[in-house]
Amino acid sequence: MRRIRAFPETAALLATAAAVAIGQTQSPAITPKFEVASVKPCRDDSGPGYRGGRGAPSPGRLDLVCQPLRVFIVRAYVYYRDGHFNILQPLPELQGAPDWIDDRYSITAKAEGIASEGMMDGPMLQALLEDRFRLKIHRETREVPVYELTVAKGGLKVPRFAAGSCTPIDWNRPLPDQIQSQAEKHCVDRVTGRGANAILQLDGIGVAALIKIFLSRLDRPVIDKTGLTGLFDFHLEYAPGQAGPDGSDPVDMSIFSALQQQLGLKLTPAKGPGELLVIDHVERPSEN
Repeated sequence: MRRIRAFPETAALLATAAAVAIGQTQSPAITPKFEVASVKPCRDDSGPGYRGGRGAPSPGRLDLVCQPLRVFIVRAYVYYRDGHFNILQPLPELQGAPDWIDDRYSITAKAEGIASEGMMDGPMLQALLEDRFRLKIHRETREVPVYELTVAKGGLKVPRFAAGSCTPIDWNRPLPDQIQSQAEKHCVDRVTGRGANAILQLDGIGVAALIKIFLSRLDRPVIDKTGLTGLFDFHLEYAPGQAGPDGSDPVDMSIFSALQQQLGLKLTPAKGPGELLVIDHVERPSEN
């Protein structure tokens, strides 16, 4: 069972942009390709906590440094799957992965012509992985254990976002593209502490962002059944690390009571549709 993790810096969700609407009478757009590409095993000595990253943005060039194959797959088939950035895309479970799925590689590739960042990180990276790693992958939807998020019987206890108090983050665009001026006050997420408690403040976000940023750390997917639309200011204080009920594995069950008591939101165990990414075949990359 996937346990709840200790609260990480949510900026990791922000570190990581354009779908083309095609009319029914038009021919399908041709996905551009990389003219040249280099895939090399990464032999970094940056320590066990090293996460790799992305090189400085450059037109028509993709530079992914020392990242696991798992991260490449999630980037290409989830967050940029349709050629545009969507951090709120639910993260499917990955099945059929080899034991070397977390081996690190560096990918440097140059597009044949002008290509957007979203196209390079999505469809073009998919094609590269399918070519160099011989990756064959498909999606499945199965009934899986989930949590349904609903408004509790006592009603919602979360204030609506006050327009003008700050500029909400557009979760369909990478964060660095938005914060260009220090004069503009952007809404940000904050994690602070008070003794053993963690304090979460998320301003100017919707329920989908709350689920992705915060509730995705639970041991099963969360499905929005609140019916709530618009933006809110979420403030939550909870105690990480409390043991689960009935002698179950240590997980942060205090989140459940904190959500209901402080926000008026309830998580209920249920069965629901869950998306899986299934690896049918993959090989270590071919030589450059």
